[in-house]
Amino acid sequence: MKSLNQTTTEGFNISICNQKGGVGKSSLTVLLASYLHYTAEHDVLVVDCDFPQWSIQAQRERELATMEQNDYYKLMMVRQFKATGRKLWPIIKCMPANASEESARFKLTNGYSPQITLYDLPGTVNAEGVIDTLSTMDYLFIPMKADKVVMESTLSFARILYRHLVENPKLRLKQIFLFWTMLDRRERTPLYDQYEAIICKLNLPLMATHIPYRSKFNKELLPNGTGIGRSTILAPERIFACEARIETFANEILSLLQIR
Repeated sequence: MKSLNQTTTEGFNISICNQKGGVGKSSLTVLLASYLHYTAEHDVLVVDCDFPQWSIQAQRERELATMEQNDYYKLMMVRQFKATGRKLWPIIKCMPANASEESARFKLTNGYSPQITLYDLPGTVNAEGVIDTLSTMDYLFIPMKADKVVMESTLSFARILYRHLVENPKLRLKQIFLFWTMLDRRERTPLYDQYEAIICKLNLPLMATHIPYRSKFNKELLPNGTGIGRSTILAPERIFACEARIETFANEILSLLQIR
């Protein structure tokens, strides 16, 4: 297996991916990118190739339009910039087949060298270019939730990636990591233990961080200024980042990438 200590001068390419929808991959990509960029102060680039909805690019456009009409959010943006000096993390919108090429072109043209580039991919490996793009990643993070249909699809997806991409020494992908998401803290069903035993037998790495379900995952900036959930232009609120384990999740990923 490829060494986990291998690094690249161009930073790390990672993706939160799953071929099964409804596990929050795009929401987690936004939350992770914003925490890493605005709070942890690591330069981030997001490549939105989730054709045809391009949800992260669409969210950025909605947020900028909302901010133009809302003095409260304008003030928050100014305060964030004064406190951190961090500009908005950039987004590239492209097709999956062109993701690596467009990412490289953007970095070269803009003189931008992000430590971490996050790719948001379509929820199906059948889309053109998805497998090729996955093979150019350094690490993949695969969300799971305790649903039999989701788990069967997720484990099949993970095994295919591991056998055909991770174990291929000619490809860049070093490792995949599974992690639990959308957990109800009030419930710990036997299903978790059963699937963790299967994951162990399959020799698939499992992250320590468990992401609980929080309604703010699905809340963008609201025009009336009453709340901040996931945002492409503002860092997650500290209490929310802690309670939703975004901070813990980001720190575990930084540890796996060996970024201080």
